[in-house]
Amino acid sequence: MLLMLAYDTPEQKDQNFLRKEYERMGGWRVQYSVYLFEGETHECERVIRYMRRVAAKIPGDIRLIPMERSVWEAQIVISEVLGGVTARTSFAEFVRIW
Repeated sequence: MLLMLAYDTPEQKDQNFLRKEYERMGGWRVQYSVYLFEGETHECERVIRYMRRVAAKIPGDIRLIPMERSVWEAQIVISEVLGGVTARTSFAEFVRIW
């Protein structure tokens, strides 16, 4: 099972705090404010309980989204930055990007 953390908080210190606590629990960064945790159901439930306490007094939009691995693998990545280089997903020959 996967657990995705996504947040939009106004204060940098709160963003850093959320990031550090989620990474301490075993999560890793996917995008600027999107993190993933992978584990068994009981491990994800433990992370949810902990992050609820951590985020209780932080203003902003903070979400934990549980999902199966198949949902994550079905995502469509339009472009991503790998090692500082933007990589575009290959499209069919009849699709033009300009």
